[in-house]
Amino acid sequence: MMKIIFFFFPLLLFSQPKITQRDIEQKLEKSNTLLTDGKMDDMITLNLSILQDAKDINYPKGRLSAYYNLAFAFSQQLKYNKSNYYLKMMEPEFKNANEEDQEISMNILYSINYRGIRMYDEALQKIRKSLVMADKIKNDSTRHAIKAMLLVQSSRNYFEKKKFDSTTYYAHRVIEELRKYPKMDAGMNTSIKASLWLLAEAKINQNKIDSAEFYIKLSQSVPVQLGNSEFTRFKLLGQINDVKKQYDSAVVNYEKAIELAAKAKNFRKLSELYELISKVYQKKGQTEQEKKYEIKFDSINNALKKMEEDNLKDTVDLLVDEKQKHLEDKNNLLVYIIIGGIGISAVVFFFIYKRIKRKNKILNVKESETHELSQKLNLAFDEVIQLAKNNDTEFLARFREVYPEFIPKLLKIEPQLMNTELKFCALLFLNFSTKEIAAYTFVQPQSIQTRKNRLRKRLNIPSDEDIYVWMKKL
Repeated sequence: MMKIIFFFFPLLLFSQPKITQRDIEQKLEKSNTLLTDGKMDDMITLNLSILQDAKDINYPKGRLSAYYNLAFAFSQQLKYNKSNYYLKMMEPEFKNANEEDQEISMNILYSINYRGIRMYDEALQKIRKSLVMADKIKNDSTRHAIKAMLLVQSSRNYFEKKKFDSTTYYAHRVIEELRKYPKMDAGMNTSIKASLWLLAEAKINQNKIDSAEFYIKLSQSVPVQLGNSEFTRFKLLGQINDVKKQYDSAVVNYEKAIELAAKAKNFRKLSELYELISKVYQKKGQTEQEKKYEIKFDSINNALKKMEEDNLKDTVDLLVDEKQKHLEDKNNLLVYIIIGGIGISAVVFFFIYKRIKRKNKILNVKESETHELSQKLNLAFDEVIQLAKNNDTEFLARFREVYPEFIPKLLKIEPQLMNTELKFCALLFLNFSTKEIAAYTFVQPQSIQTRKNRLRKRLNIPSDEDIYVWMKKL
C-alpha cells in the first residue's frame, strides 16, 4: 500500500491546479464586490491570499493591486500605520510597471492617511506631486477624472485645516475641471457631489446658511447615489436644522446620518455625529438622550485617540525612514565612488597624483558650496523671522521647511496640538520675547504669558526650566 502511495504522490503533487493570472484577476473582481459591500475584514483576508498567489507566479500587476487593496481597506478602518506599510510595499513595484494612474491612487491614499493624523502639509505635498503627474495623462477623460479627485482631496485638506476660503476655491476648481469634459461618468459625478458637500460644509462653518442649503440642493441633482456615504448629506441637513432651531428635524437627519455612518463603519464621523446630536438634545432639554449620546461620543472618541497616537508614531517613523533612506542612498553612492577611485589610483601613481589634484579642486568647490549653503540658511532664517514679524499665514509652512524636525518632535509629545499652538512653539523656538509675540500677533502680553503656562502643562515642561531653552533642546 505504501509503495502505491509513494508511486502516485508525485503525480498528485503535480496535478494540483496551478494559479494563473486569470485566477488572480477573478479574485480581484471579488475584492471589489467586498469593498462595495463594506466587508473590509473579508477584503483584507482575500487580498492577503491574492498577494501570495501573485508572488508565487511573479505577477507584478497582481501584487500592485493587492498591496493597494490592503492599504485601502486598512485606511478605511483608520489603521493608517498598516495602510502606509502596504503603500510603502507598493512603491518598488512601479519600477516594473507602467501604472501611472495607480501611482496617483497610491499618493491619494497617502494623503488621506496623513490627513487622518492631521499631517495636512504632508498630505498636500502628495496631492501636488500627483497633480503634476495627472497633467501628463494623454486620455482626456482619465486626466479630468483624476485631476478632479485630487482637487477634492485638496479641498478636504484645507477644510480640515479650517481654511474655508481655500476649501471653496478647490471645490470650485473640481466643477471647472469637469465642465471641460462633456461626457460624465459615475466617478466624475462622485467628485462633483463631494465638492458640493464640501462647499456646503465650508459655508456652514462660515455661518452662510443660505449658501449651504443651495449647495446641498444642487448636490441632490447630481445623478449618482453614494450608498452609505450619503450620511454626509443628512449630517449637513441636520446642522442647518440646528442653526435654524428646527431641533426635531435636526434629530431626524442626524439619526439617518448615524445609521449610514455606522453601516459605512466611519467611526470618525460617528464620533462627530454623536457629539452633534447630543448638543441638540441638550437644547431640547432632553437630558437622558443627551447623556446617552454623550457616553457614546466619549467611548468612540477615546478609542479614536488611542488609534491616532499609534498611527502618528508609526507614520512619523515612516517619514523619518524615508529621509534616512534618501541619505543612505547618497552615502552608498559616495562609498562606491571612493572605492572606485582607490582601485584606479592603485594601478598607476600618476593617477594618484592627478586624483589628489582633482580632490583639492573638489574641496575648494565644496568649501565654496558650504559657504553658499550657509548664506542660503541665513537667508532662510531671515525670511522665517520676517514672516513671523508680519504674522504671515505662510509662516508655519516655511518654518516647517527650514526646521523639518521640530514639529514632528512636538507632535510626538502631544499629538493634539493645534496649528495655532505649533505656531506659538515656533515663535518660542525662534527666541521671540513675550512682548514681541504680543506685538506681532496683536494680543496683550498677559495673554501670551497665559498661553506659555498652558503650553507648559500640555508638554509637561518642568516649572523650573526655561521654556525657550526647552524648545531649543527639543
